[in-house]
Amino acid sequence: MKLNLKRIAGAVLALAAVPAGAADNPMWKDGLVWSCRFSSTIECERSQDCTTKLISGGVELDYRENNVTDSSGVIRPIKRHYVQTVTGSPISSEVKIELQTNDVLWLLPVDGAGTFSHNWIGAMVSPKPGVVLQELRPLECRPKP
Repeated sequence: MKLNLKRIAGAVLALAAVPAGAADNPMWKDGLVWSCRFSSTIECERSQDCTTKLISGGVELDYRENNVTDSSGVIRPIKRHYVQTVTGSPISSEVKIELQTNDVLWLLPVDGAGTFSHNWIGAMVSPKPGVVLQELRPLECRPKP
């Protein structure tokens, strides 16, 4: 019994010491800092109307610092992020990033193999507490050099 517990403890310690690699998040293989742009914003109000406005801007996704910075320089810490892969789906994988402010970024690779493009596309969804209940910004993200 003691020998088995030692083996189990040793295996757990060995696994815990393995550093996280690019396989943990498919975006990491192309970079840890990403520049994301949007050219419109969809606002949905309490009246159940949604309107598209030509409001452009960008966000910088920085996995090293664990935050997202918007165009005005406001830094929003990442609460958590994870990768989702669905068997049989034509989308190779998608990344969900939840911020401390409850904003969410959903991103998926333009080219899952990375042969023709390293860009990711998706959306940033921002719940709001006022007349505007939700904002959605379509994103196009590129790894920063």
